[in-house]
Amino acid sequence: MVIDAAGFARAGQALDGRIGTAELTRLCQDLPEPQDGEIRWQVRGRFDAPSGRAWLDVEAEGPVRVICQRCLEAFSLTLRVSSTLGLVETQAQLDAMDALEAEGDGPETEYLVAEQRLDVLGLVEDELILALPYAPRHDVCPGDGDVPEPPRRPSPFAVLERFGKD
Repeated sequence: MVIDAAGFARAGQALDGRIGTAELTRLCQDLPEPQDGEIRWQVRGRFDAPSGRAWLDVEAEGPVRVICQRCLEAFSLTLRVSSTLGLVETQAQLDAMDALEAEGDGPETEYLVAEQRLDVLGLVEDELILALPYAPRHDVCPGDGDVPEPPRRPSPFAVLERFGKD
């Protein structure tokens, strides 16, 4: 699914759909199998006439299977994306916006070159990849309550505490 990003935004168009998680090969390349979930997505364009700025709003939500970095067990994690991307006309404008942001002077908005042939599902997949946590973890790992804590032994230095009080 390919759009003209600037024309899409100026016209205020919207696209939405569903895609199987496994079809997003770049997202799933380092994730465990099976990836049998479904991602719901929507891309909306908008244009602000007074400023001449065009925007793409990207939303996506769905489960992916990941490996917990604590217990090393696979579990389902729901990814949620809600991004606003400003459109610029050239790579030079994008580089200038990135430079301003790096200096702390630019807006915190992400920008994208308004391509005439923008792959919508590729854009959605990019945003999902960015939302994927670097080290996913269960809130509470399975089996955490089953393992008794080792008994606490007193510190060998606790004896020294009494010497300082005399």
